[in-house]
Amino acid sequence: MKLIELINLGGPVNWVLAFLFLFCLCICIERIIYFAETFHSKKDSYIERLTNKIKETEKLPEKDKKNQLEKECTLMYYEMNRGMWLINFISAVSPSLGLLGTVTGLISAFQGMNNAGGNLNIQDLSGGIWEAMLTTAFGMIISIPALFFYRTFKRIIEKRVMRMNLMVEDALSKE
Repeated sequence: MKLIELINLGGPVNWVLAFLFLFCLCICIERIIYFAETFHSKKDSYIERLTNKIKETEKLPEKDKKNQLEKECTLMYYEMNRGMWLINFISAVSPSLGLLGTVTGLISAFQGMNNAGGNLNIQDLSGGIWEAMLTTAFGMIISIPALFFYRTFKRIIEKRVMRMNLMVEDALSKE
């Protein structure tokens, strides 16, 4: 069975989940590229950038130097966190959407039972139950990797921020 057929069988909620999956995938790929580039490239490295800012502010009074370095660190922090709230949102909302699809699928199944009356056939139920199970699975398939990438990226950011703070403290203590 093809992926498009599975999405169709899961109903309209599955199309929303498929869109969220593609959106999350794009954000994760962009963040992977960003972190890889800022790790390997000397020119764009966050360490190099902060080192240059420290050199630029060497002759400033301590208060101004501290303000300039804090501004630079804040800018880099927000740059590193770009798109992270979306990954977190998608990891949180996709299981709920999966459950919504489960409920709509079960409603469809029970509606089929009601319409069948005394002539209940298992095939009347299977479409709704199939929809319910597919949307639950799609919600979890999206949520688990999204949460993994979110936590991994946040850990990378934590380590970088810690290193940046140590560099700033070092630069300010040399005064």
